[in-house]
Amino acid sequence: MSKKQTTIEDQLYITGFCLLLAAPAIWMLYRYLHENLHFMDSTCLLHDFTGYYCPGCGGTRAVYALLHLQLWRSFCYYPPVPYCAAVYLWFMISHTIEKLSRHRLCVGMKWNPGWLWAVLVLLVLNVLVKDSALFFFHVDLMQLIG
Repeated sequence: MSKKQTTIEDQLYITGFCLLLAAPAIWMLYRYLHENLHFMDSTCLLHDFTGYYCPGCGGTRAVYALLHLQLWRSFCYYPPVPYCAAVYLWFMISHTIEKLSRHRLCVGMKWNPGWLWAVLVLLVLNVLVKDSALFFFHVDLMQLIG
């Protein structure tokens, strides 16, 4: 591979670094929109109409819990959120260590499609568990968490 050609890990690292730099602006935009427009107060239409949860239900609450370092609560609301945060952190830390050591320490996490498959499995299991509890036992797990 030539030196000009970048690997997928390099592209992901640059993207992750840009997200890190954009985080303060995203946070300020969220705070402004949340306080002034109240569009984030809306609920899930699928849940409103059917009583069952969609594959995305709990994601916003999970991010909020994660930002408040409530890791278990974040996992219970929506497991892909803390999983993705952990993968992101390890990827960024390991590649930063590798780059700072000028590739003498080869600890950078390598790209593997299995990371995405794991998110998909977590997402499907999340919906199955929450909706099965509602359907078979009439227990709303989301209400128990919050």
